[in-house]
Parts: sequence; structure tokens; C-alpha cells
Amino acid sequence: LAATSGVKYRFLTVLTDASSFGAVILYRQCPTFNHVAVKMLARNYGIKESMMLEKIQCADPDKNNLLKLVEHFSFGVQHCIVLEKLDQDVLHFMAHENQKPMEVSEIRPIAQQILVALNALKSMGLAHTDIKPNNLMLVNHATHPFKVKLIDFGLARNISDLKRTSEIQALGYRAPEAVFGLPMNESVDMWSLGCCLAFMYFYKNLYPRTSEYEYIATIVRLQGTPPDNVLQEGLRVHYFFAVDKTSSGKKFRFKNPSEYMGCKGRMTERVFMALGTIDDVLANQKRQYFSQMQSHTGRYNPLGQPASVPHGQGSHG
Repeated sequence: LAATSGVKYRFLTVLTDASSFGAVILYRQCPTFNHVAVKMLARNYGIKESMMLEKIQCADPDKNNLLKLVEHFSFGVQHCIVLEKLDQDVLHFMAHENQKPMEVSEIRPIAQQILVALNALKSMGLAHTDIKPNNLMLVNHATHPFKVKLIDFGLARNISDLKRTSEIQALGYRAPEAVFGLPMNESVDMWSLGCCLAFMYFYKNLYPRTSEYEYIATIVRLQGTPPDNVLQEGLRVHYFFAVDKTSSGKKFRFKNPSEYMGCKGRMTERVFMALGTIDDVLANQKRQYFSQMQSHTGRYNPLGQPASVPHGQGSHG
């Protein structure tokens, strides 16, 4: 593989298998022998992500815990993004090495580092919009335990471009305002980070990823119904809430599954949390609690998507 800069790259191994967007491959630079991760994407996706990464490089990636771009170039019908080689993502680490919930003393430094990254993005007017455990990358766990960087800026965008109709974030890490069609800003990334920290602590998603209905149902059960003055502004709130007339005026009420299915025309999995509030979750032994959950849901799978945790080095960039 030869870049337009004249640098040549020798293939070593595939880090992540090809998806609909592309693959990440480990190469060795010649003649420096440095190892790099090359993300190979369809040209239109690759150029877009490269432009975003170039913008991010102005913020000192090492200081702000952001992925470092080496160079990028087109190669046939693909666009190649050459990135610094990191270790493994948090999801891979938990599934294949840690194999248990992380301690608060381990989670705290990760949270602090990603908050630094988000602050840097905010200063540039950017939102990541795809924060999840496999986009939090350990730099080198053997030499720098729990040193992390934020990766994968393929869906990053200007905060000013976030619209009520924007479809962003993975379900299970999606901010309620993105589900409801409310005005959005960089705070959507804070919600996703909170969901990631909960996943690290419980080794289980705090909110289900089965459907938007189950997702919002769990948020309502754990944290209560959002205020009426917030709900009345949402473009998609009517899918999830009915408006009842009371003696004191109109009141939003969360729809039951039958009402939701009548509105949306789709079945729900009817997967509900066993505990009533977020305080209940925190008050119970996390391992006992999720042992109980496993007995209801069958074979344990942290994210419900086996293909999302490939054997190898995890995701990259």
C-alpha cells in the first residue's frame, strides 16, 4: 500500500473485519517500522471522516485524549485513513480480559479523560454523536493502565447541524432528546458517556437496546417522566406519550405497549427492568442484580449483539 506522500505500508493483519463501511487493518510504515492502523472506507465516507479528523488535530490529540491522524489518501475506490495504533476498545477489554464489572477506581480516570475530550470537541463546536464502549480506546493498557482516547469520528458533526430530526447515536446510548425530537446540542454526548460509565460499572447496559419503546420505558421507570413543558416541544413525543385531560389541565402519560403498537405498528419485546428506580439499582449489589436479570433473559450478552465484539484487538478509529 503506497500513500500519495510517498510513504509505503506493509500489511500485517486485520484488526476489525470489513463492515458495510469498511475495515481497519494493521500496517507497518516503511522504512520507519512504526505500526499504524489504516481505516479503509468507501471514498465518500472516508473523505468526510478525514476532514473531521483534520479539524480535530488542531486541538492537540494527545493532550485532549482524541485519536491522532497520521495521513489520509485515496486508493482505488477506497479512502484510507492512517491512524495511530492503539491497544483495544473498552468493550473488547471487558469481554475478553476483564470479564467482570470494572471498579469505580478504574472507571473514574476513564470518565475524566473522556470529559476532557468532550470539552475539546465543544470548544471546536463539534459533537461526536456516537459514544459507546467500543469507541473508547485503551492506548496501551500494559504500560499505561486505563489511559484512553475517544475514537471514530465518522458520525461527528458541527453542533449547529444537530436538528430535531437528526438520527444520531446507538440505541441504548441515545439521548432522550434525540428520541423525542427535541432541540439538541453537545449534551447528547454527555448522556452517552453516562450510559458507557454505567455499562462499565454493571457490565450490562443500564437501558435496553431492544426498541425505542423499551428504552424510553426504562428511562421513565428509573428516572421518572420528563416534565410536561419539555415533552410538549418534542416532534416524536406523541409516539410514546398520550395526553390526558385532567381537572388541572392536560397531562402527559406514558403509553402502554398496546397503545404504542397501535401508534407505531410494531411489536415491542416487553423487556422491563426488574427494579423500580435508579436508586434501587444503586442500592443493590450489582452482581446479584444482574444475575437476577440473566435468569430472566437467558444467556448473558453484554450488548445483545455478538458480532459487535470480534476476537482480536477490538475496534479502531
